[in-house]
Amino acid sequence: MEHTCISSSAASSRSAAAFVQRRRAGSGLRRAVLAAFVAVLAAASVVPPRSASPHFYPDDPLWTDDDRAADASKAGSIEDSNGYDFIVNTMGHPGERRDVRALNVNTVDEVPDSSWFTNRIGRKEMSAADIARGPDRQERITLEGWKVSGGKTGGIQPGFRMTDPQGQTYQIEVDPPSNPELASGAEIIGTAFYHAIGYHVVDVYVAEIDRQSLVIADGATIRDPLNGRRRPLRKYDLDAVFNRAARLENGHYRVLVSRFAPGTPLGNFRYYSRRPDDPNDLVAHEHRRELRGARVFGAWLNHDDSRGVNSLDMLETANGRGWVKHYMFDFGSILGSGTVTAQTHRAGNEYIFEQKPGWLTLATLGLYVRPWMTIDYPSVPKSVGRLEWERFDPLEWKPEYPNSAFDNMRPDDAFWAARIVSKFSDAAIRAVVEKAAYSDRAATEYVTKAVVARRDKVVAAWINQVCPVTDVALSPDGMLTFANAAVEAKAATPPERYELNWFRFDNATDQRMPVGGAMTVSAGSARAPEGLTTGEFVGVSVTAAHSHQPGWATPSTFIFRRGAGASPGWALVGVERGTAPQPAPAAARP
Repeated sequence: MEHTCISSSAASSRSAAAFVQRRRAGSGLRRAVLAAFVAVLAAASVVPPRSASPHFYPDDPLWTDDDRAADASKAGSIEDSNGYDFIVNTMGHPGERRDVRALNVNTVDEVPDSSWFTNRIGRKEMSAADIARGPDRQERITLEGWKVSGGKTGGIQPGFRMTDPQGQTYQIEVDPPSNPELASGAEIIGTAFYHAIGYHVVDVYVAEIDRQSLVIADGATIRDPLNGRRRPLRKYDLDAVFNRAARLENGHYRVLVSRFAPGTPLGNFRYYSRRPDDPNDLVAHEHRRELRGARVFGAWLNHDDSRGVNSLDMLETANGRGWVKHYMFDFGSILGSGTVTAQTHRAGNEYIFEQKPGWLTLATLGLYVRPWMTIDYPSVPKSVGRLEWERFDPLEWKPEYPNSAFDNMRPDDAFWAARIVSKFSDAAIRAVVEKAAYSDRAATEYVTKAVVARRDKVVAAWINQVCPVTDVALSPDGMLTFANAAVEAKAATPPERYELNWFRFDNATDQRMPVGGAMTVSAGSARAPEGLTTGEFVGVSVTAAHSHQPGWATPSTFIFRRGAGASPGWALVGVERGTAPQPAPAAARP
């Protein structure tokens, strides 16, 4: 931990200093926060710091970001409209566009668990059944005994609210008559995938509803669409919903049932800046890896609606203290679904507003044909919508309009996300699609095939932008072993060779002192140079030579710390991807 002399005038800052030191997700966040805090202390005290902070702390790497430490109970609601979100992100370019490492990663370049993200398939094995189950507390639900408790407050998908006998509220939404099962199937699939990836999502189910059996609860209200005022919900309000719904042959309706998240709604989060009323929100959102990497997941599942208004912040409380939990929300417009119709041809291929193609169309009097207009979508069941993979290019995929976090995604962020995508097996993907319960088997087969094919393209595009060495370990006697994530994912063939450069690492000064020359190996094992493993910290930078993978020449660097007591071996404590090791000055080298 950092030790700083504080004069009496700054004594009141001690508790805050302790909080800042413990509230850190990794070296990037730690250094950014501590630098700002030290600047504040400098203004309050003339006593200089006793020593510089070490690069690695004894508890690194951290796997939990304690972003519930400060009371956020005074946080208010942020309700961005669709129009506001579009204009700000299209015309305003909010947030930073800067080539900087994600600020919330830990020292081994991973995302800790937090109010934003919980590691699941990225860190542990998940069965196909667990992935398909997602966040759901029950295997299936029935709506017996439920009452209609209110109208739906937003969104283009028709629906209303119902409350179960235990008092839990759910949102009920219907599919469009033109495309039965379209939006509900997309929502089921998207929720299961995003949950397994690690995002916070709500329980979702498909159920069948009998319009004639619905009971409107006393006190149920709806916001009148004509004047915006609250009024009692009437039978004709439900008629307006079901008139826009796909009807089953038995006269019932297939509906999507979404459980309300616990806590107090605070509106949406934004993909840029910080929430000003949340003292735990220390990292600008465009520099959070889980939001940057969401670009990869969005491309895979064609989640073109990846934007702030399709998110949800909830204020949760316990023991008189509050914290904000962040949810990904509304997956009705993914894959081939446009929620109330099949996805548009443009979706995923071009922003709603782009100057270049617009000017080209104008300059050629409409003769310019935009590339996506030539995509030949196959004939598929209407529940699928419009989805393909042959012309899909992950690197060219776009959401509906610019996204600050997506624009800041770096190769190391993309590698992190692509490796997660690679962990979804064909069997797991099929299990998720089966959960959508399409009535036409052809829809299940087509969507499964599309998601598998898009997975392979996404992984190949982004896992190879850096040297994809993973699962690195150093034995007590100095034997290094590692795997190649791209080869394991069948996104590349093995390289011709690996090149290893070893160094000693000074934790106090950050100096890296090369030991021995470059070492070349053909497989995932090598012995450290003689005498290297006598210090407390050692490291190795790895590149690979592959004629078709130039990104593998971008090094991945790994730093190990010697254990103590009952654990005398070497523990991985640092990972850097895409950064060449900086050698120490010549005078400092052995």
